[in-house]
Amino acid sequence: MRRLAGLVLALLMLAGGSPAAVAADPPAKPFRIYMALWRGWEEAAQGFKDYFANQDIPVELIVRDAGQDKAKLKDFVAEARRLNVDLVFTWGTTVTEEMLGRHDAVDPARHITDIPAVFAIVSQPLGGVVPSLSSSGRNITGTTYLVPPETQANLIQSYRPLSRLGVVYIPLERNALVAIEEMGAIGEKSGFTLETRAVDLVDGKPNPASIAGKVAELKTAGIDFLYIPPDTFLNVNRDLLTGAALELGIPSFAVGENAVLTSKAMFGGVYRYYTVGQLTAYKAEQILVHKVRPADIAIDAPRRLSIIINMPVVRRLGIYPPMKLLGLAEVFDPAEGGVK
Repeated sequence: MRRLAGLVLALLMLAGGSPAAVAADPPAKPFRIYMALWRGWEEAAQGFKDYFANQDIPVELIVRDAGQDKAKLKDFVAEARRLNVDLVFTWGTTVTEEMLGRHDAVDPARHITDIPAVFAIVSQPLGGVVPSLSSSGRNITGTTYLVPPETQANLIQSYRPLSRLGVVYIPLERNALVAIEEMGAIGEKSGFTLETRAVDLVDGKPNPASIAGKVAELKTAGIDFLYIPPDTFLNVNRDLLTGAALELGIPSFAVGENAVLTSKAMFGGVYRYYTVGQLTAYKAEQILVHKVRPADIAIDAPRRLSIIINMPVVRRLGIYPPMKLLGLAEVFDPAEGGVK
């Protein structure tokens, strides 16, 4: 028996130098992913990163943040090409359109076309980045993150009767303009009107100091709810917007989670950024690991809708949700330990 064991050991030594060398698999080469962000690292980026760790897929993330400076994006395109990465991840409408191009205006000299790409947190991809949600028709795919406007309107109306819905918006922000147009059309069918106020521009840029005054104008107009559309400027200045509404006793509904979880919006119907990031990473896995063409992967949203209610704001306004809605919601209450 000892002679047989010795023979086996000798064969192993000849084959690989040691038993451990034979047994160990070479480490998998990580996929190199270029992550182009617009306003820093946040929950969607974290969800994207965590997905690969949870699935034991080795990746090297090359993270770049534009810091809301569009001029940096052309350099990101050049760098991603120079590094010859395996995949590009773009965050937000501006980054995606500048780096990947709108579907009807792709320029190979300016946009990434030869590297597969996935996008996330693009407010209105249909008709902009892609001609159809079933297929981009090119070397990209991605996710949507906004709850359909019909669902948003139904949620607001399920909370309390609605005859006038108010919106503060940025006239330069295409995503907000599209959202307003869609909500206005729904209002015509559902029996409510839309009251809109544009933030003042100073030297061509929106002025945060005008936000509170616009909310006050909407209060005078008799709105029942403040609707907070997708908008980077309003997200950055969400405390000014939601704080003004709260001071005037106006309940607010947000299409993004930040205004509810980190500010004073009363409630929202959202797809959580973290979940959107994970779904985007799943699509990246299909491309990198399973070699599926991006054009063959549909653009869609997470399956689970989150209704988030900000209880401190509810208490201060004294406008409590119906029990049926409360039973479906995640209740955010820092005094009780956060989201439940």
